[in-house]
Amino acid sequence: MRLLVYAALVATAIAQRPARIGKDGKPLLNRPVLDECMKRKSHLKMGGHNYFLSWREPWHKFEDWDWFNGRNFCRDRCMDLVSFETPEEYKMFAEIMKTDNVSSIWTSGRKCNFQNKGCDGAHLQPILVNGWFWAGARNARIAATDRPSPNSFWSSTGETGEPQPDNWEGEKEGPIDVENNIGITIEGLQEFHDEACLTVLNNKYDDGIKWHDVACHFRSVIICEDSDQLIELVNSEEGVDVREETEEGTNSIDIDSLPQLPIVAPAPPPVQPIPQVVNPPPTQFQTVQQPNPSLPVAPGSPLPRPQGSLPLPPRRPVQTSFNSADQFQNAIPPARFQRPRPQRPTGVLGGLFSGFKLPFFS
Repeated sequence: MRLLVYAALVATAIAQRPARIGKDGKPLLNRPVLDECMKRKSHLKMGGHNYFLSWREPWHKFEDWDWFNGRNFCRDRCMDLVSFETPEEYKMFAEIMKTDNVSSIWTSGRKCNFQNKGCDGAHLQPILVNGWFWAGARNARIAATDRPSPNSFWSSTGETGEPQPDNWEGEKEGPIDVENNIGITIEGLQEFHDEACLTVLNNKYDDGIKWHDVACHFRSVIICEDSDQLIELVNSEEGVDVREETEEGTNSIDIDSLPQLPIVAPAPPPVQPIPQVVNPPPTQFQTVQQPNPSLPVAPGSPLPRPQGSLPLPPRRPVQTSFNSADQFQNAIPPARFQRPRPQRPTGVLGGLFSGFKLPFFS
């Protein structure tokens, strides 16, 4: 037992590489390591991405991370913290959290609260509503938090019963007086206590499995997801495509064993198109084959139009009233115009004259 604990401690020390420190004294994100990328563990694959679930791997079963070091663990392996860009992706992992009885997981969700990084832009204000993004998915924006969204799953409650996100710890600790802006958010709050990171909690507030904003020093297990950006970086710098270079993780999950999960969104019901009448484009000339004079033409049939003649205009609707008594005195219609047929009489004597036609109606 002691040997197992010792081995776990050694593995933990190796797994969490020391963070690089920038000129401003702040830690930097790790760059991917080719060897780690080529042997990264995969517990399931969906949508072309491999996923690593830390609690399912024996060497990391009892390990937890803060948000920043969790990202670096994933980035070493050409991965990043999971980004829930579709409802299906989130619901699948929510079901796994429920099955495995996992209390929380880190995501790459982040609030833009940095000094001198453009987080004070007008389109991001207020940042609690409009400043959230997926850091592991090329900084893709998360929908505004003050209205429902089909792609967001914020909890309706938290530490004080307020809907999430609420920055409870950041507001509780409040601002501090400092000589410079180091450690201060663009809102003047303490960066350490600002709830700027997105975690998924498993029914902590009797609210089900939902999103919560927490301070980034909160510790949790992690889900890593393949990072297209880091895989492309390794390929460009090392000339090695590591996308398919993975090792099967312990207690891996077979997607086919989860038929109840909405892995693929159901197709929407088919929409019946509304037929629209569209007039054909006008043509300059229409070629009509000349009739054979040897062939008889049925009585009352229209004669074919000569070659090179213009097409007839569309027939107008039947006219039901007359404007003047002498409207039809001219028996020859104007060129390129066809008179409409009047309605046949329907009176008692109408049937006697139903077969009678004037010349300009034929």
